[in-house]
Amino acid sequence: MPAKILVVDDTLSLVDLMRDLLSAAGYEVTTCLMAREAYPLAVQWRPDVVMLDIVMPEVSGWDVLDKVRSDRRLAHVPIVICTAWAEQAAARMRELRQPNLWLLPKPFDAEDLLDTVAEALELARASHCEPTPDGERQASHL
Repeated sequence: MPAKILVVDDTLSLVDLMRDLLSAAGYEVTTCLMAREAYPLAVQWRPDVVMLDIVMPEVSGWDVLDKVRSDRRLAHVPIVICTAWAEQAAARMRELRQPNLWLLPKPFDAEDLLDTVAEALELARASHCEPTPDGERQASHL
């Protein structure tokens, strides 16, 4: 069964590109252009990875991240922050100190996208099977 990827970004051309690349790599992909719709969609669809833009109208990607992380059903899902504001996002991610966060700076190439998703899936699966010595399952990558 292919991994399910939710792409959340307000730029249609980028969403289309990401969907096409991820689908061609064998992933099942659904997309969301409005951040306010991302959390309800994630609850319903239960993705294995969320690709999340930060700067979007109405609701920011950080707000979506907070909602996803506060939901026990989704808290473990790896989230790849896709943003042109990579330095600011990296600093915020370090402040949050949350597990299963990755950063994919825009612009990115197909190889970076696919490698990041594969790494997030691999480490998330490993963390489900192999808790750290203190019992926590954590993977945070900047």
